[in-house]
Amino acid sequence: ALGLARRLGSAEKVALCALGFDGAQFLANQVPEASITILREALDGLSGDEGNLRCQILSRLGRAHHMSGDTVAALALDREAIQLARKLKDDRALFDVMISSFLYPIALTSDQSAERGAQVEELVKAARRFNDSDHLGRAISSDIYYSMEIGDRPRLDRAIEMQRELGDSSQDLLLQWVARTAAAMRAILNGDFQRAETLSEEARAIGTATQAESVDGVFGLQVFSIRREQGRLAEVAPIIKRFVEDDPHQAAWRPGFALIASDLGFVDAARRRLAEHAEDGFQVSFDGKRSTSLSYLAEVAVAVCDVASARRLYDLMLDYRHMTIVAGVATVCYGSASRYLGMLAVTLGDHKAAVEHFEHALTMNAALGARPWLAHTQCELARLLRGRGDQQGIKRADALTNDALVTAAELGMARLQRRLQTTAH
Repeated sequence: ALGLARRLGSAEKVALCALGFDGAQFLANQVPEASITILREALDGLSGDEGNLRCQILSRLGRAHHMSGDTVAALALDREAIQLARKLKDDRALFDVMISSFLYPIALTSDQSAERGAQVEELVKAARRFNDSDHLGRAISSDIYYSMEIGDRPRLDRAIEMQRELGDSSQDLLLQWVARTAAAMRAILNGDFQRAETLSEEARAIGTATQAESVDGVFGLQVFSIRREQGRLAEVAPIIKRFVEDDPHQAAWRPGFALIASDLGFVDAARRRLAEHAEDGFQVSFDGKRSTSLSYLAEVAVAVCDVASARRLYDLMLDYRHMTIVAGVATVCYGSASRYLGMLAVTLGDHKAAVEHFEHALTMNAALGARPWLAHTQCELARLLRGRGDQQGIKRADALTNDALVTAAELGMARLQRRLQTTAH
């Protein structure tokens, strides 16, 4: 089609073909280089009269650059697209270009985080002007994702409640599914694993009726997270193995299976899985599961003491140091990314950096109400302080260990309880 559009000399048709090609590439999770080339050709061919098309092309170029790892160029393109939509005073164009930037994760500085928060609020306001539940649901989902990324618990709670009310009032099953999965995510964050599992099962039942492709994947990731904390990973290992075998290139499950192997004591298998990722330089896709996949691999590298992998993963995760680890729009949050950076820093022998990362993780996880991940951070910092051998450090390590033990016992975190018993000696 693009070839025909070129021969016709139609800039509009070239642009439409470029958008179609990019959409297919994105949904197929293909590398974005070809999209960038075609979208750039389309942009160069447009005159100043095709404002709406130019908005769409700029937005898609921003997304493609994000997914290729070029954040600087991507953010510049996003801003240009948003400014043009505002100039056109076209709410739908503004909504389309803004919602696109929330389909993938962005490692944010504090300034960029504030800018992104303002964009979410503008997105919700634009959606409300449409008086359309689908657009508003997508905007609120973006608010849930953003709130979770930056660890803003009050904002997260408000957004989840807004999504629940919208789903109930509209009787839209897809919106109800998103609201229920978000509630399950929050319950995991609270450490209420029984409630989380109930909500996740309810969400799966609702989602199955919508025939959405990601329903089983979201459910699987939530149950995986719950079972891991309960020390019951062996129950879900066959399920994850099936996901890997069905789609061996699925970025979320391959790191997850490596983590299962590591947790269950299959060290050689974990090393092999880690080595497979190391061979391609840990080129994890820039999608909604990127930070989660990196965190899984970081835990494996720490567990098997692979210093070279730890170094590469530390560099890749450093951009997330002010953020949380989030999978998908409303699937699971593993708390502050700084906890993983601290663990990697310990493996690298940089104890000063490790303490700084752990201290930041303590503060962020406490503010977020992320009780399981706060307890894990307390455990990690206690191990580091106790290893130093000084009296003051040991005294604080004892206090941290006791706090973590209380939380682990209350929440039924069997895996952490076993680790803490080792840490305490």
